[in-house]
Amino acid sequence: FHIGFDHWHSTDSPEDAELSQDIYRKLRANGLVYSKPVEQFFDPVKGMFLPDRYIKGECPKCGAKDQYGDACEVCSSVYSPTDLKNPYSAISGATPELRTSDHYFFRLSDPRCVDFLRGWTQDGRLQSEVANKAREWLTGEGDKALGDWDISRDAPYFGIPIPDAPGKYFYVWLDAPVGYLASFKAYCAKAGIDFEAFLQDPGTEQVHFIGKDIIYFHTLFWPAMLKFAGAPYK
Repeated sequence: FHIGFDHWHSTDSPEDAELSQDIYRKLRANGLVYSKPVEQFFDPVKGMFLPDRYIKGECPKCGAKDQYGDACEVCSSVYSPTDLKNPYSAISGATPELRTSDHYFFRLSDPRCVDFLRGWTQDGRLQSEVANKAREWLTGEGDKALGDWDISRDAPYFGIPIPDAPGKYFYVWLDAPVGYLASFKAYCAKAGIDFEAFLQDPGTEQVHFIGKDIIYFHTLFWPAMLKFAGAPYK
């Protein structure tokens, strides 16, 4: 593939924090971020809200055991942690309790996002199998329709703080793909390249090699975030 491993970087970087917060602010200004109270699982032993990767249980769709709280690795269904059957804390093993907390959401169900994604995922850029899976997510109705994306987690949590929201952090899958751009920005600083000009150059193409278990992050959330954050992103 003519790929050279010429720059190693990490999402635990000032560039990733800067770009993630910038994208968030632009999405919020575009009317695509809102907050609402949600019920989420709380570990009574550890005394903390549990991020979805710290909760395991049975998939609500296919019944597979020991699945994480955001997606099933057996049937590829996407769901909320509270949808899990027989949930338990991956930290303590305790049965979690439901408690209420304010969370921030990316309005993926906005008609602008849906219309864009229906075109972007079906124009030949994706493998046919991936495009077909994306079509399933984008043509569902009722409880299978494209839902808004919970992009916040409560402290204690790792990662990047949400601006103007004390005690709230970005869900890791918001800033993880931003890390691709953060790594490139760090490389640009080292190589004397204009980061923003390079991104906006019509001749610039971004190619991602990803695993099939993270398709929905990279074919739904990530392109919509870039599209509606606006320049210099694309």
